[in-house]
Amino acid sequence: MVAIVTSGSAVYYFLYLDPNDAKLIGLVGGVISGGLVFLLTYIVSAQPLRDLARYEQMGIRGVLASRHDKAYYAVLVSKARRSVQVMGASCTRFVEDFLDLQSEDHALVDALRRNQTLYVQLLIPDDEHIAESSTPRLPGLFHKLEALKPEFGERIELRRFHAKAQHSFMSVDDDLVAGPIFQDNESKYAPAVHVAMSTRFAQKYYDHFETVWNACEPTG
Repeated sequence: MVAIVTSGSAVYYFLYLDPNDAKLIGLVGGVISGGLVFLLTYIVSAQPLRDLARYEQMGIRGVLASRHDKAYYAVLVSKARRSVQVMGASCTRFVEDFLDLQSEDHALVDALRRNQTLYVQLLIPDDEHIAESSTPRLPGLFHKLEALKPEFGERIELRRFHAKAQHSFMSVDDDLVAGPIFQDNESKYAPAVHVAMSTRFAQKYYDHFETVWNACEPTG
């Protein structure tokens, strides 16, 4: 429709318009230039829009330049209703960010209080396989989790698996955010992808978590 109006205006402009009618020249010229801008914008943006639609069909909801994006995770965590599963190198940042009773910002604690059927499962490597840099932070992690037991009991549980962490991911109900763990780098700055749990990609992570979780004994 825009192309027809623009083309028609251009034909009228060149064949029939009185060159002495300044007002009409400005009006028709504006229609032509506006139409051209619209058409050029549409042409330039059409491919990105098609790509975006394809990504949405694949269940991709976002890409994080850095996995340590507290504000991004907070939006998902605050809306948790059924399940939160986290597997990582130590989960200390996650607990400090969202499960610390001493912090003013404890989005997951608030979600647990609102939803009595919400459960939180945390998986980290055992003492033999956990990264050396994470070891000093473990006492703080255990202390914060212990402080939650009187109020939430078994609704928050930590288990430890017998291998090095290769992936860091969090699933919240229908969302998964996952990224790699680099043993020799600061993994918190690694990228991550946010996808719908209904995708095959996310299902692989869910199945892996369930397998590892069921193979681990509950910690004290």
